[in-house]
Amino acid sequence: MTSVTTSDESERRVAEALQARASGAGRPGVARPQAPPALPAQRESGMSARMALLIALLAGAVLGVALALLSLLAPGLLPPLG
Repeated sequence: MTSVTTSDESERRVAEALQARASGAGRPGVARPQAPPALPAQRESGMSARMALLIALLAGAVLGVALALLSLLAPGLLPPLG
């Protein structure tokens, strides 16, 4: 037979305690908490993040087009890169 070391015993106790806490065992009369329903605020925050990314993309496109037109219409105005 294999001998049980103190670390194995400690591990087993911790695992049992975590399992009991997760299942709600050991606390009679306490109901398991229900997950809150999805709030509209969560959807709004997702939409605001999408809107911010869309605005950043459009701003980058406008800046790129502006620099391209500037370099075509006014040669020598922008410093050469490289």
